[in-house]
Amino acid sequence: MTNREKYKQAFSTLHAAGSISWEEGAKKSTFRPRRRLAPVALCAALLLALCVSVYAYGGITKRIFGWGNNLEITQETDAEGNTVSITILHTDALTDPVTVTDGKMIFIVNGEAIDITDQVSQTEAFHYEYTDEEGSTHLWLVGLNSPELENYGYAMYIRAADGTWLGGCSARVNCKPDGSTEAEWLERGRAELKIPW
Repeated sequence: MTNREKYKQAFSTLHAAGSISWEEGAKKSTFRPRRRLAPVALCAALLLALCVSVYAYGGITKRIFGWGNNLEITQETDAEGNTVSITILHTDALTDPVTVTDGKMIFIVNGEAIDITDQVSQTEAFHYEYTDEEGSTHLWLVGLNSPELENYGYAMYIRAADGTWLGGCSARVNCKPDGSTEAEWLERGRAELKIPW
């Protein structure tokens, strides 16, 4: 006897009683959104409360933007109560502080247009600074990476009114793994300004 015949024999004694009506005794179920949405809403409210309390615990204490919104420095308080600064350079929409036209290099920060052609080289940087309405000092260094004016680089740093360095960055400059650069103008400028990075 094959397996198929054995199954037929085993189940041949089973039969449904009389006729089957799918409508009789069928229980209608109604959808009650309030009963099902209440636990979901409660979970969402608890998660939101947790996120808000964590944000309030750490919290952003200060946010500073550099010229052209290129540089963003955010100060936060960590779990131990220490102030931590996070610096972001927005490279997707970087606004250069210099234009090069007709053999001249023009520095264009803060509504000024300063001809810096004779003030920059591969060893010397043009230095510029201004103080914003909150008392923070914005410092700029611009120098040449090669003799061509189009191959310039720049750095910007922000120092708080109390003298604390908040953050900074450099652009159009090649950095080594240790953070130093091959740009002599930048290394000398940072040393002269006593920039800690």
